Amino acid sequence: MLAERELVDACLRGERAAWLQLLSDHDRKVRRVLWRLGAREELDDLRQEVWARLLARDAAAMRRFRGERAGSLRVFIATVARSVALDALRARPPGAEEIPESLVHGGPDPETAAGDAQQKRQLAAALEKVTREAENPARDRDILRLHFEEGHSPSEIASMGLGLSTRGVEAVLRRAKARLEQLLKEGQP
Repeated sequence: MLAERELVDACLRGERAAWLQLLSDHDRKVRRVLWRLGAREELDDLRQEVWARLLARDAAAMRRFRGERAGSLRVFIATVARSVALDALRARPPGAEEIPESLVHGGPDPETAAGDAQQKRQLAAALEKVTREAENPARDRDILRLHFEEGHSPSEIASMGLGLSTRGVEAVLRRAKARLEQLLKEGQP
């Protein structure tokens, strides 16, 4: 089994076995992302679109993969799948199947939107501060992103090769949450 960077490089060289391994290793994740975003009726078509997007224009998308950490290929491919799903949802004609509740924007008034944007900036700044203060900032940033943005459980994150057990990931999340609460109560980041 090839390491992520080696696998991507082999795919870029056009090695059929590497593409088959990539598909085998990550197709389940692609399906899960598409399903969660409501692409149920067109799941197979969109799944093929994800893989086609990775191959398009001489694999331009794959060339952008940096692969700095174990598990980053899974996150990269999930991001491509999310993009495909959201593009499909936006392209639906009026009256088509509803967009999933989790993606519906209720259109808050401008004051509320500005307040929400400010809260998001504060949270992002606090999150950045928490990860900078951590013993292993890059790893902790990845763990927090995988958990809060990607929705992965601690056991899923532990299986991605970040060097921590499930309990270790849970401990990072607990420490980060406690520090975030402290920073936000103090009005900092």
